[in-house]
This record gives sequence, C-alpha cells and structure tokens, in this order.
Amino acid sequence: MKRTPPVSGTQWANEHYRLASGSSQDEGAWVTLPFQVAILNMMCNRSIRRLAFQKSARIGWSKMLVAAVSCLLHQFKTNTVIYQPTDDDAKGFCIDEIDGAWEEMPIIRRIFPYLNARDQNNTTKKKVGLGWILDILGAATPKNMRRITKAALFGDEVDGWDWELGKEGDPISLARTRLDGAAFPMERWGTTPTNAGESHIEKLMAEMELTFRFYLPCPHCGHEQVLEWGSDETKHGFKWDNKQPSIEKKAKTAHYRCIECEQAIYYRDLLKMEKAGRWMAEDFTWTKDGLEFFDIDNQPVSTPVSVGIHCWAAYNTTMTDGWVGLVREYLTKKNDPAKLKTFVNLILGQLWEGENGDKLDWEQLKARREIWWAGDRKQNPVPDRAVVLTGGIDTQDDRIEMFIWAWGAGEECWLVDHIVRVGDLSSQVLKDTVGKELNNTYKKRNGAEMDVQLWCWDAMGHKTDDVYEMSRKHGVLRVIPIQGENQYGKPIQNFPRKKNSKKVYLTRLGTDGIKQRLYSRLCLTPNGNEPVPGCVHFPMDDAIAGDEFFKQLCSANKKLEHSKSGRQMWRWIKQYHPYDEALDGWNYAYAALNILIQKFGLVLQEPEPVQQKKSSGLSIAELAARLKGG
Repeated sequence: MKRTPPVSGTQWANEHYRLASGSSQDEGAWVTLPFQVAILNMMCNRSIRRLAFQKSARIGWSKMLVAAVSCLLHQFKTNTVIYQPTDDDAKGFCIDEIDGAWEEMPIIRRIFPYLNARDQNNTTKKKVGLGWILDILGAATPKNMRRITKAALFGDEVDGWDWELGKEGDPISLARTRLDGAAFPMERWGTTPTNAGESHIEKLMAEMELTFRFYLPCPHCGHEQVLEWGSDETKHGFKWDNKQPSIEKKAKTAHYRCIECEQAIYYRDLLKMEKAGRWMAEDFTWTKDGLEFFDIDNQPVSTPVSVGIHCWAAYNTTMTDGWVGLVREYLTKKNDPAKLKTFVNLILGQLWEGENGDKLDWEQLKARREIWWAGDRKQNPVPDRAVVLTGGIDTQDDRIEMFIWAWGAGEECWLVDHIVRVGDLSSQVLKDTVGKELNNTYKKRNGAEMDVQLWCWDAMGHKTDDVYEMSRKHGVLRVIPIQGENQYGKPIQNFPRKKNSKKVYLTRLGTDGIKQRLYSRLCLTPNGNEPVPGCVHFPMDDAIAGDEFFKQLCSANKKLEHSKSGRQMWRWIKQYHPYDEALDGWNYAYAALNILIQKFGLVLQEPEPVQQKKSSGLSIAELAARLKGG
C-alpha cells in the first residue's frame, strides 16, 4: 500500500482533528486560527528538537497539544509521553481532552483499534496503538520518570511541577532522560508562567536558541510590532478612556495604539493583521508558518534546533468580548495584587515580578495604622467584622512573645494584642503566667466577647519539651506545637493525623509559603470600613504596633540561592533587622487559622449583627468545645 507523504501539523489538524463535546466552547471540526498556524507547525516539526512555550490562557494550548500528539502518532508512529503536574491532572487530561477528541476522529480508529476497549491497551495512563505507545503520566511521581523510552516528550503546565522529586532531582532533567537514544528526539514544554525566579518556563525559555513573537503590521502605517499591554507611561499598547464613569464604559473604549504612528487599532482589525503577520526572533530570523525560516535579508535559513515562543490572549481573534473583555478584567483586578498577579500570569502570559521586588518599607506600613475601636482600645480591641481569633507564640531563651490576630471574611486580619512575658519557659512561674494568658478574652465594640480559638506555638530549639507540656495541659487541639520548614514549596501547614510519641500534634509549617503570602498581602491598603479581602490591619497604638514591631515584620528578604546540583532555590532570610518575632507571630497565627479551616471546617463569613442570635453551621462556641478536647 502506498504511504501518504506526511503533511504539516496545521494541515493534518484541519483535516482530521475534532474538538470534544464539553471540553471547549466550540465542538466539531478544528480550524487553526492565524496565530496558531506557526505554533502548531513548530510543535510537529521534527527538525525542532526543543520547544518552550510561555503562554497565557485562552490561546488553545491544550487543544494544540492533543492535535500535535495525534499528528505525530498517525504520521510517524512516534512513541510519546505527556507529563501533567500530578497523576490526577494526567487522568483528567486524558479523559477530558484525549479520549473526548479521539472518539470524534475517524482517523484514530485506523491507528488505534482499542479506542472503545476497556483493557490494558486503553487506560487513562497508557494507549497502545499500531506501532506506537502513548503514556499520560503525572510529573510529581518519581516512578513515572523511570523505565520508559520515548521519541517525543510533552510537558504540560510545567510551572505547576515540583522543583525537586525527593532525592531524584529536577523533574525537567529526569523527564529529558526518557528521550535518550531517540532518532528524532522532540521535547515540547508549555505553561502559563508563575513567579520570576521560581519558574520552570523562565529557565527553559532562556535555554532556547531563539525566541519567537508574533509581529503584526499596523493597518494605518504598516509598521510591524508585537502586541504589548503597555502602561500609563508608554504611548503604545492598550488604551481606554479613563474619564468614563464606570469600568464597563471605560472598557468599551478599548483599543491598541500603534508604537509608530500612534493611531488607534481596534479588535475588528486583528484578523486581517494576523493574516499578514510573521513570527520573528531577536536576531530577526522569521517565519510565517513554522516550516520555512528566513534571515533579516529574507534568505532561507535552516530550521532552528531549539525555539522559545511567547504568545498571549490579545492575539485570540475569537474572544466573545475581544479586547474590551481584557481591559474590563484588568480594571477589575488592578487594585488587588493577588488578582493582578492572576491577570499578569494568565492573561498577559508574563512572569510575576511583584513578589521578588524591593523590600517592604516599614515606615509606610506604620503610617497606615487605623482606629477601629471606641474609647480605650484595650476595652474593645476586636473589630466588629472579625469571625475568629488565633494566636502565634514565639519562644526565646529569656521570654515568650504572644501575638493575637483577628480574622474576617476573605482572610482579612487585624492585630489585636501583643504580649511579652519575660523568663525561662522551663520555670513553672512562666508556665503558669503564660497559661493564664492563653485564656484571655477580647471584646468587640458591639460588646461581643471572643477568646483565642487556636494557638500555634514555636517548638524549635531546646524548649521543645516545655512547649509539648503546655500543649498537653491546655488542650492538644487548642495549643499546637509547630516547627517551621524553610523550604520552598512546602504546604502552609501539615497537621498530622495522629499524635507523636510525646502525645501532641506536632505540625510542620511551610514558612516560606506563609511569608510569601503575608508580604504579597501587605501591599493591600485599607479602604475605610469597606472589606478588603486579605488586607492586614494595624492598630494606632505604639504599645503593640510601634517602630520595632514593623521593623520585625519587614525583616525578611527573598534571596536566590543555588544548590550543589546547580538548581535555583528561593530562600527567605532575616536580612533587614536582627529580630523577626512579629513576622513569626503572624506566620504562626495564620497557620492556626489554616488548621481551623482545613481540620475543623471553619468558614470565614461576615458575622451576623450582634442582636441576631440564630446561626447556621458550626458556631464558635461549638468549635471551642471541640478544640478543648483531646
């Protein structure tokens, strides 16, 4: 039988690929959009050995991945592995994206006779076809990196991968070993990015020979340019009329301003521009289709061995609201750093720089202290919107420092008290004194009284046994001994299922992750009496929130270090001030909140007015009763 010559990835997909019902807004025959042509062709181009794709959402990456894999299986019988961040992700991807699409594609039935079978040749982990094998695995499981040899490797959402697999090493390097010995080794990496300095795709993009971006000609002057978001300081980029009274009306004026002639370009112009566009690298190597490449003089050049690609949502010509929707989303999120980070990562496809920037200014934090009480603060230090109190206790050789924080809906928090008791925790006198403080109660302005529901107590150092003793005495589910683990990627808290040999629930904390969360939230500013989710509030009281408190709170800095194996790692170090008790106090109180939510089912909802007695779900009193048990 005469073999059909192979065609490009785009040609193959347009003829054979189908979108699964339910996995996309559209279903049926696939039509490659102009900006996707070169991307899909490069993904299927066997002359390109390495490809890294830093992308946003809304550009069809998952669909192109399935199309490219299917094309390679059909045309070249390429043994392939797809790695997702976890085994669960891999299973979901197989069911939703691969199985759903393949059931709609007649071509697959010719190369995969087990399509409708439910046996070892067709599982959510492995597909065995005529002359090829496809594995779909999770990158978080070390054994998935062993005992398989492939010609093509697709790594999906790699910024969601771990930095290290136990003692096995870097998962990117481990995955690459699966290609050893292949005649045409192909590795394809794609993801929406995360934080600068903590991103696999950042490192992968830097390894590539060339990085291609989509240049479009201006419909007015013809100048070729990459679409960029821009800013208030740049004349080019996305613009809108800020004089309009609402976000919706501002968004409806959205347009792009040319970097050359400064004329307005509208979303309706985009399709025509993309049909005339070309992908260009930093050395002016360019391609229109990802198959043929040319130099700055338009002379043919060889296909690059490794390429990086960057593309983001503004290039999508099928968005329901077009650029209006992008501007609306930005205006909605721009004042909340957490939401803005999502916009930068998922819409712009850019690395987030905000969490690794300049150090926090303690004086600026002090300058925004507030008053939320009536009269003497000590008489009613808890804000009316607080739902629960938690505490963090820092242990020093000569003193104990206790920090009490109030928490409201959206994890908004307020400093309520800071207690210092001098002495050696090994002495019974200090233990008795601190024991009384554990049972302090605090009032709201409306008269409601609250106690601290959960304490997390630093059990590091040589006072460990004393902290264990206090936990057993005052309630093992109310006073939790904790130990911090200064390692990036650890969970906020890892509350154990069972007590340890000392009959306490020793809990490990991912202190790097907690500090990261606090420092990103300190950028949020209060808005009068309006709720600001995640905002950290400080009282106008030098006794508990003076200069020293703020210096300690801002004492840490994030530093990039390198392991012996050469892997980049971020570490939080005490750099700007010799003491960090205030920082630790927040960290421990936040861990306590996290335990209440995850272990005991606490829900942070706006409290009902004090005169209303009815409530639903687990009340604070009921929660307290449970916590004081054993």
